[in-house]
Amino acid sequence: MLLLAYWGLFLSTVCYVALAVWRVSIARHHDGALYLAAAFAGMASWTGAVLTDIPSLVTAGELLRDFGWLAYLFATTRSYDQQDDVRRTIQRFTILLAVLAVVRTALLLAPTIIVIGVEADRLIFLATLVIRWTYALVGIVFAHYLYRATASSAASGFRLIVVALGVVWAFNLNLFTLLLLGYRQALLLSDLRGVLLLLLVPAFALAARRKERWKVTLSRQATTQSLLLVAIGSYFVIVSTATRALIWAGGHAAELAKLLAALSLTLLFLAFGFLPRLRARVKAVLVRNLFEHRYDYRSEWLRFSSTIGDRTTSALSPEERAIRSIVDVTESVGGALLVAERGDRLILAGTWQWPAQSLFTHALPVEAAWLESLADSARILTLDNIRARGGNTTEDATVPDWLLAERHAWAAVPLVRSTRLVGIILLGRPRLDRDLDWEDFDLLKVIAQQVAVHLTDAQGQLELEEARRFDEFNRRFAFIIHDLKNLVSQLSLVSSNAAEHGANPKFQAAMARTLENATSKMTTLLARLSSDRAPAEPTLSEVRPAELLLRLARENRPEGSVGVSIEQECVIRADEEQLLEALGHLVTNAIEASPAEAVVFLSLTIWEGMVVIAVEDQGCGMSPDFIRKELFKPFASTKQNGFGIGAAEARALVLAMDGELDVVSVEGEGTRFLVRFPLISSTDSGT
Repeated sequence: MLLLAYWGLFLSTVCYVALAVWRVSIARHHDGALYLAAAFAGMASWTGAVLTDIPSLVTAGELLRDFGWLAYLFATTRSYDQQDDVRRTIQRFTILLAVLAVVRTALLLAPTIIVIGVEADRLIFLATLVIRWTYALVGIVFAHYLYRATASSAASGFRLIVVALGVVWAFNLNLFTLLLLGYRQALLLSDLRGVLLLLLVPAFALAARRKERWKVTLSRQATTQSLLLVAIGSYFVIVSTATRALIWAGGHAAELAKLLAALSLTLLFLAFGFLPRLRARVKAVLVRNLFEHRYDYRSEWLRFSSTIGDRTTSALSPEERAIRSIVDVTESVGGALLVAERGDRLILAGTWQWPAQSLFTHALPVEAAWLESLADSARILTLDNIRARGGNTTEDATVPDWLLAERHAWAAVPLVRSTRLVGIILLGRPRLDRDLDWEDFDLLKVIAQQVAVHLTDAQGQLELEEARRFDEFNRRFAFIIHDLKNLVSQLSLVSSNAAEHGANPKFQAAMARTLENATSKMTTLLARLSSDRAPAEPTLSEVRPAELLLRLARENRPEGSVGVSIEQECVIRADEEQLLEALGHLVTNAIEASPAEAVVFLSLTIWEGMVVIAVEDQGCGMSPDFIRKELFKPFASTKQNGFGIGAAEARALVLAMDGELDVVSVEGEGTRFLVRFPLISSTDSGT
């Protein structure tokens, strides 16, 4: 083994001297050749010094070797056009390695200058090992950074040199780790250092012949991985150093030190694992000091595409995916999607980790001019700044008060497609509160445009699906309509012939009434099921809702199943027949949802200039998700064998008459539908 170590060092010295002489000979024609020659000369000086086995020469040779490579890397970086942040990063690595080399040299030369004791000598030896280990670790991170940040097409020679240096530093890292831990295998690795350098001679020679002009571009991934290597390496150097110190200390102090080290590491990991605010603050510091831009736009776009298009899991609805795709940009704590409806109000369409939902349970009124201005400008609202200004500007004055009152709302991002406002996504406060800057605005606007496209396309797909289901519904009942038509004709014939049988007047009279009633009902049902029946436009006129409620209570309802409470006689503007039909759907649904002996209550009240008609049942109630996503959509029903059309048609009829329909429901307690119309006039009499 000694013979192999000797010849490895000897041949390495000869080869690196030859490489240095060759680089000096071509220095006139190649810029930077002298720097690489100095690096090769440093390698030769170290291998030659090891052959002499003189400690002071070995120390000097090691310093020349390290400074030779650092000078080459630093000079090559400074000689060509590089990004400022990249140049600064490489400069910091170079300075750190140079400082470590100088401190190591000073510690190695200290015993030759001053007389020290045995214990101090052992401490210097341990400190030297730690510095050598740290130097190797930082060198690996430096090589990793240069390799990942260097364009492969423009720096094949330089990258090969970086790889060779990385191999040397990785070898040294393993060597000094074994020395710190006290393993005898370290002696074997120490003897093989000359052989390793000899094996790397072809790589250095090949790299020296290639183009040395290279271009470095900042890679966020390279920096992140380098920092991870530093963190992992620091952990191991702390553990190895502490282990060595404990071996020397021994006794009860060693056990206490072990306990304190384990406790400290545990607290550190728990802090980063369970304190998201701490992680956000550390990330902000790293981004601010290491990167030119806040965002890695390629990674952000890939993340957005993955989030918005992820349909493999049913955990998130399309609305929740849309919210999360924007929330992840600013690392906000939750978000809410408000969809624009009728141009003068916003409806809650979905939330994701939003802590307070009570504010958005009903339709939220807004000024139409405000929605139009958002559609035109696509302006992202920083709500904290608007609150601080107190609505002094013209743009701030139109922001709804209910939005400013929600303290958790941090920013509002409009979703605009082709100058049409699709909705607004409210962002909760991030873990690390900060002000939005131009990078945030630019990225949020681009992603918001794509979210608007996604939501409108999804809505169009739902409408097509509903149209298909309606078509299937009509085809399914085509035969039923035909049979009903025949039945109506037969019943009409029976009704007309019944008058000829006069032998039993009572029987004939009862039969005539039954037939006529059945005929009327069948005719009405036939008209409603007819596929070519177009929806009638509402004819608005003055209507007394109290009369409609009394009529609903006594017509075609089980006796005692509907109760009526009229606070005050009033007049509204609506289509009487369509309003009666809409209320009839709601009353029918309420009766079917309630227990057999329960009573459905109809009430008429006046509140802040609005006439409120309430239909309240004592059924099982509905969940907030069902109300928000399915209640007012066709074919969605909580009742067994229900078609789910009544509530959707009732809402469509009410909205067509410029009314409003809201619902309040508690699971296990019941549901209350609220129909609102503007008050025209009222009287003081009540029922």
